[in-house]
Amino acid sequence: MKADALSFSWAGDKYIGRSYEEMDCQEFIERCLADVGIRKDLKGSNAWWRAMTWTGTPEECAQIFGSVPKGAFLFILKDDGGEESRGYHDGKGNASHIGIKTGRGKGAIHSSASRGYVAESEFHDKTIRNGGWNRVGLWDQMDYGKTINWLLEHIGIGQEPVNEQKEEDKKMTVTVYSENGKPVNLRKTKDGDLLDKIPVGTEAELLESGETWSKIRVKGRTGWMKTEFLAADDSTVPAEDFDAGDLDEPDGSERVALYFTADELVQLLPILEKAVDQIVAAVGRG
Repeated sequence: MKADALSFSWAGDKYIGRSYEEMDCQEFIERCLADVGIRKDLKGSNAWWRAMTWTGTPEECAQIFGSVPKGAFLFILKDDGGEESRGYHDGKGNASHIGIKTGRGKGAIHSSASRGYVAESEFHDKTIRNGGWNRVGLWDQMDYGKTINWLLEHIGIGQEPVNEQKEEDKKMTVTVYSENGKPVNLRKTKDGDLLDKIPVGTEAELLESGETWSKIRVKGRTGWMKTEFLAADDSTVPAEDFDAGDLDEPDGSERVALYFTADELVQLLPILEKAVDQIVAAVGRG
């Protein structure tokens, strides 16, 4: 049976002011969960980050689920390699802190090491940069309401990959590229210390893509490389190369072409399938 997310969002109020030495951020979360009927003992915020059914930025959460729901897990995720010292070598980043989305007051409640006690902090459904909350986690053991529960069941990314794809099938391969043919720097963090020099033509696994920096795994090492030096192995035809001029069109009609990435299609297909079923039920199968 799922626990009520709204009750979870209020559970921490009675602990405000409790010493961080009495309950660190993980212990605070687990006591609040126990208050709503869930017993769970994980080893730290990194373990909780990896236990989530869905994770993403606050903006991604609002786009997919309509909002950042009360009772969502909040994380501060860093790309400092700190997770490896805790035994995690999966490229998912270092979740250095965890809290609860409240939807009232300052928006978040957590046990703060810097303040030394359980306190509220700023979070207004958007990413707080420079050390603040920057990730949201939703867990399938919480009841967020029918709509979010349904979406989480169909598009959540947990221990079992979406559509029963094997995890290795979901990996995106990129190739190191540079116009001058010289090896490209792989860094420990964005614009950080040099980790390695990677020869042009080397294939790598893309872990996280950004406009300036991308996180990759190459030669058994995980690091950051300038996105401009990575070429995607993509066989899709670019939109500008698509020519629908030879297709017959009914008079007065217009053709609209939509383009989606593979990840976007994985998320969209269950919703489209449900819509088609509803249309068929309404108009009959002809």
